[in-house]
Amino acid sequence: MSIASDIVPIIDENRIMASIGLKKLNENPRIGLKTIISISGLQDKAITADDIVFKIGPRINAAGRIESGKQAVELLICEIPEEAALLCEKINSHNQMRRNIDKSITEEALQEIAGNNKYKFSTVLFNPSWHKGVVGIVASRLIEYQYRPTIVLTESNGLATGSARSIQGFDLYQAVTSCADLLESYGGHMYAAGITLKKENVQKLRDRFEEVVKNSITPDLLIPQIDIDTELNFSRHFTRFFQYIKTI
Repeated sequence: MSIASDIVPIIDENRIMASIGLKKLNENPRIGLKTIISISGLQDKAITADDIVFKIGPRINAAGRIESGKQAVELLICEIPEEAALLCEKINSHNQMRRNIDKSITEEALQEIAGNNKYKFSTVLFNPSWHKGVVGIVASRLIEYQYRPTIVLTESNGLATGSARSIQGFDLYQAVTSCADLLESYGGHMYAAGITLKKENVQKLRDRFEEVVKNSITPDLLIPQIDIDTELNFSRHFTRFFQYIKTI
């Protein structure tokens, strides 16, 4: 489940563990997972990695984003069906709340960058009222609309804190490290990072990060890439392909 939820490559030993895990999930899931499967509407089908990515994983993840990850742990280790059902209802409610908050903040963020970010090489947004648990998701969403390295910040404990997301091929961690003197703490990797800084340094970070990205990114990286596995001859595959698309 972790392999699918974190969208890591399903190759080598990951492929073996994912295969065994899917078999277990379909044949004899733990009680907590069985309740998530049911509330996700997956009880009458063979569960796939996509089902984990889009339905099971987000529900488990929502507990920590909205309230406490402890609820997800309690559900996963629960052995009493009645208790599992109550925990699952609560987690499902958190997931719906997470989706609503995510949508609302994304819309606000898009309004903020509309017309103001057209010629910039990066996006850095700060709003103290945004929910800390979803700023990483929002950063990823913004990249879908404006393909730029992106940082989304909110306020927590008197500091600006949030998440950064990158685009294919750009070393985000190195760019954030170039701003380290403005930050209280940071950590991450090439494509994602978490950062915390004093609120008075937000504009300085915005300016510095823009300068770093501008001086280190290449024009080809600013063009979204589409991975193509193979070409389809629609005269041979259209009917079956169309039927498959309708089921997604």
